[in-house]
Amino acid sequence: MIGKKTGSLIRAALAAGIAAAALFAGAANAQEPVQITFWTWLPDIQKTVDLFEAGHPNIKVKVENVGVGADQYTKIQNAVDAGSGGPDVAHMTYDAIPNFALTGALADVTKHGGESVRELFLPGVVGLVDINGGIYGIPQDFGPGVMYYRKDVFDEAGVAVPRTWAEFAAAGEAIHAKNPEHFITFIDPALVDAAYMGLWQLGAAPWSLEGGTNVTLDFNSDKARQWADYWTDLNAKGLTIESVMGSDAWFKQLGAGQMATWVVGAWGLQALTGVLPQNEGLWRVAPQPVWNEGDVGTSQFGGSGTVILEQSANKQAAVEFALWMNSSPEGVTSLKNDQGLLPTTNAAWEDPGFLDEEIAYLGGQKARQIFAESAKNSVVGWSWLPFQPYVGSVYKDTVGQAISGKTSIAEGLAAWQKRIADYATEQGFTVTAK
Repeated sequence: MIGKKTGSLIRAALAAGIAAAALFAGAANAQEPVQITFWTWLPDIQKTVDLFEAGHPNIKVKVENVGVGADQYTKIQNAVDAGSGGPDVAHMTYDAIPNFALTGALADVTKHGGESVRELFLPGVVGLVDINGGIYGIPQDFGPGVMYYRKDVFDEAGVAVPRTWAEFAAAGEAIHAKNPEHFITFIDPALVDAAYMGLWQLGAAPWSLEGGTNVTLDFNSDKARQWADYWTDLNAKGLTIESVMGSDAWFKQLGAGQMATWVVGAWGLQALTGVLPQNEGLWRVAPQPVWNEGDVGTSQFGGSGTVILEQSANKQAAVEFALWMNSSPEGVTSLKNDQGLLPTTNAAWEDPGFLDEEIAYLGGQKARQIFAESAKNSVVGWSWLPFQPYVGSVYKDTVGQAISGKTSIAEGLAAWQKRIADYATEQGFTVTAK
């Protein structure tokens, strides 16, 4: 788990830009005065809400922080079970959305003024809220995969920046040989997002859901084993260092150059600048390594959307607020400045002023150009199971055990699959395990 202090920095660490007004197609202002309730863990969102209310005098937004992630989701589920007591609008990570959408807890925003979502936002994030043909959330932020690296460590070892995973492994050998205290990267036994990121990029499809009740699991595919065997090899050779992402110890190792790279969502920049300002000029960013020369497909790490509860009596006003917040120029600018969120609109990633800014921390790189390429090349088709929180909760006890023991990660995947299959069966799903 990520510590409270550094975890909040990481969650808020998303660089952002401005969405063009021409592409904003929000719903018409609500005619009758209404109040909607917004559950979120974003610390300074009231600043954005104040701007919305100034331009939408008939809609008042009551902001409530009822907990982060699972804490909030439990309260939402309790309200769903009770039939009342939930918010109109809620902040929700992409992996949690299917659970609530498939049980009827969330509204399809296209039926309440959100028809423009597919046009406004990047396909790679729209796919994360598109469930059985409906749109069950408005994208807010995401993490296109990139590789931050220590230029000084690579220069010291005389190693070129890796473009492929094969070059990444070779760089790891050279860097560790030059300085035994330096490793190509870290490996965290509890960080399920690393597995998601790797399997996503490969198009491994470890799970699929049909008809809402039929689950197919395939953690033994050639692509899944490719990812597992690669990291088993690096881990066994001692080219990685075990560490807990977001912990104080991890940041100290990162700051000291012990980890030559950090493959993560683009939002990692804000974590670096916020916690390691003394490292300014030492870091650079490059595209996420690919498996084959000439490939461009990337994946994502992190992100969340804004959902509307089906029990809300003010769905149109709720959609209007969520669309404005996440796609209007004023809303997106506020999310950038007050929350550090990375935008998800097509317009933002086509704006030269956003893309061409030189980032001093990264030695003057126009880093968002790299972010943009990753965003556009994110492999489409990744999906989440309706019980994804459980899937993540047993990663440490299965794959994580293999990582810590430096044994076969493929065997860890098999154990992970069994735990998931058993749970899904207990929950009434029909499971096919390959």
